[in-house]
Amino acid sequence: MFDERCSKYTDCASCEHFQKDTFKHRSFPRGLFIPKERCSQNIIYFILKGEVWVNSDEHPDAILREGEFFIQPAGSSVEFRIHTPTESILYLFDHLQNVCGARFQNGLNAVGELPDHPSVMTACAPVRHFLEGMKLALSDDMLCAGYLQAKRTELFYLLNCYYTLSELLAFYSPVYSYIRSFRYFVMNNYRHVKDVEAFARLGGYSVPTFRRTFRETFGEPAYQWMLKQKRQGIYADLMAGEMTITEICGKYGFESLANFSHFCRANFGKSPRALRAE
Repeated sequence: MFDERCSKYTDCASCEHFQKDTFKHRSFPRGLFIPKERCSQNIIYFILKGEVWVNSDEHPDAILREGEFFIQPAGSSVEFRIHTPTESILYLFDHLQNVCGARFQNGLNAVGELPDHPSVMTACAPVRHFLEGMKLALSDDMLCAGYLQAKRTELFYLLNCYYTLSELLAFYSPVYSYIRSFRYFVMNNYRHVKDVEAFARLGGYSVPTFRRTFRETFGEPAYQWMLKQKRQGIYADLMAGEMTITEICGKYGFESLANFSHFCRANFGKSPRALRAE
């Protein structure tokens, strides 16, 4: 038994936490166009090598090169065109990690003084070394939740220690501003409410105001958007096979397996078991 490797090394994909607040290593060929899509989480893009064109509200018509990194807030839309073979590490997260209370609060307090356009950062030597280590870990499938938590903390400490507060304010400005927005409220709470009325109450809105604001912000009715997110989440959980059907039923608030099966048949044309069997 002492010669065996950690069992979690080979089955970390079954951990319910490993896809939340995680790192990903990606390579893209020259000429690839990635059409505009909305970010479901905050994402920091670290360019390890290559050159890429980026277009978003936060970084309009920008060219990013090796050694640079930038941030896109949850709910924002971004598109890419790969100019030269590009390699990158992505860090996806829901919340900024507070490793220094004073500096974190200063960022929130300075929202009204933030620049119109966030800055693109250049990786200092410690951050470059961190990214190379992260690349090696990801290539070895080091996806353990505890390990990734340690690396998340390390990343925020490096950024906090090697960049000035003004640099960090400009870099984090999309997230700081977004924290106070309606879109941020929706993206961080839609999993925890069952219907539009409960969603409106949670945010302190009247139902008509919530519906109107939601349509203006997301371009579709709240109910349709919530149903779409529910369908996508259920389908992904069934395909992943990490939770039992009963657990998925409870996660999405169905009162019985019969109701859950009816939902799947109505939306996917098959029962939960048939979908999973595929």
